[in-house]
Amino acid sequence: MSRWLELRVEAADEAAEAVAELLSHCTGRGIAIEQAVSPDPQGEEPPGRSGGALAVIGYLLDGEQAQDTLRQAQEGLWHLGQLGPRVGALAVRPLEEEDWATAWRQHFHVTRAGRRCVIVPTWREHAPGPEEIIIALDPGMAFGTGLHPTTRLCLGALEDYTLPSMDMLDLGTGSGILAIAAAKLGARRVLALDTDPVAV
Repeated sequence: MSRWLELRVEAADEAAEAVAELLSHCTGRGIAIEQAVSPDPQGEEPPGRSGGALAVIGYLLDGEQAQDTLRQAQEGLWHLGQLGPRVGALAVRPLEEEDWATAWRQHFHVTRAGRRCVIVPTWREHAPGPEEIIIALDPGMAFGTGLHPTTRLCLGALEDYTLPSMDMLDLGTGSGILAIAAAKLGARRVLALDTDPVAV
């Protein structure tokens, strides 16, 4: 049975995107970014926990190349840490195949990503409020769920400026969050494009 490794790095907000890009490059797989768990009440932080605002999580198939990949990731993280923003240590946790099949889903929650927009993974339930715009999303293992600050800022701008007469282009759509939001906010026409074959 195949075994997977869960890679986790906690980092400051401004470093999370660079860490995600590094882990994605090293593993060849999608990355999840989620709110980091608060430090232990007694002030002790477990391995890989730096008290950072965001946790970047990826998965790697354990095999002959795994140690080389982990070394490459650790070197890259060291270099990122030299640039200034806080980057925690790489924490590695083994997972069996049956754990891997559902482990990535644990990192995707119902997320309010604007004043009205709420991102809801398709396997979770959420009773919408009267003004909420629900974006039901099946992120798989390729793209995030709107937690990243740039996505939140874009959703806020869409809420402020989308008009029924507008045509929208979402270039590099990824999970399609922004394109779906634009359509639900009333844009006349929405075109979503991406070069990644895993994108929606």
